[in-house]
Amino acid sequence: MEIIPVDAHITAIDHNLLGIPGIGVTYVVRGDTVALIETGTSLTVPHTLAGLEQLGIRPEEVEHILCTHIHMDHAGGAGYLAAALPRAHVYINSSVSKHLVDPSKLLPSVRRAVGEEAWPLHGDIKPIPAERLLPAENLRLDLGRDVVLEAIATPGHSPDHLSYRDHKSGGLFIGDAAGLAMDRWHLALPVTPVPTYDLEAHRATIARIRSYHFPRIYITHYGPHDDVDYELNRAQEKLEELVALVDAAIADGDPDVNALAARWLPYPDDSPGALVARCWSQMSVAGLIRYETKRRQSL
Repeated sequence: MEIIPVDAHITAIDHNLLGIPGIGVTYVVRGDTVALIETGTSLTVPHTLAGLEQLGIRPEEVEHILCTHIHMDHAGGAGYLAAALPRAHVYINSSVSKHLVDPSKLLPSVRRAVGEEAWPLHGDIKPIPAERLLPAENLRLDLGRDVVLEAIATPGHSPDHLSYRDHKSGGLFIGDAAGLAMDRWHLALPVTPVPTYDLEAHRATIARIRSYHFPRIYITHYGPHDDVDYELNRAQEKLEELVALVDAAIADGDPDVNALAARWLPYPDDSPGALVARCWSQMSVAGLIRYETKRRQSL
């Protein structure tokens, strides 16, 4: 677990997502009350709680847990955090909140998406009582001390995806809305997962984020970035590179997920980041193949 200062009112806790530092964070936003943005998986919760203790934040001070979307590396730890933080409500797009009340359908879907190699690193999901869940899609949350968080719809990576604008800093908590930037492991890529990825919505979201001219983005994978145009351009270029690879493979009639992933994101096997590179690139290739196959069948 690592504490990363971000701003006067924002701190990031590296919670060792997938058992690796430099992959995922939970953001701590402080006004008169405290909000957490992103939960990691259930396996990251002990690290997040240790980080809160190190920051001197008592469990009862945390009143809000905001998730950008339903994927387990962003919302999987919500139930365990809610149990440990007795005053906190969990905010997520209401279209998917049922999966945090009853995760029985979500878990097998995630397992198929992430693959057997990465699945054991995702833990489980503790069901959340419905009364602890609140809709996030129209959220404007005033934490006091001029700290206001506002939801912005950013679909594509998933249809329920939301980002949260911090009015005090002007930055955007972006989740997986554009691309990932895990510089410790020299990994930068968009993730285009099965089963509900939408390429056109993703392109529109990147363009929309660009149009706001945010001075900073807070990426879940990983950390704050002030070079917003650079990060958005890098994500767009890597996305279009993947689109071109998949288009050519489908045209050839035999798209091989593993081979395409290795071409799109070659990465040394002896690095701790290799598991992330391998599994997330394979998931992205599979998601884009599924999207493009369905699109062509509907023509």
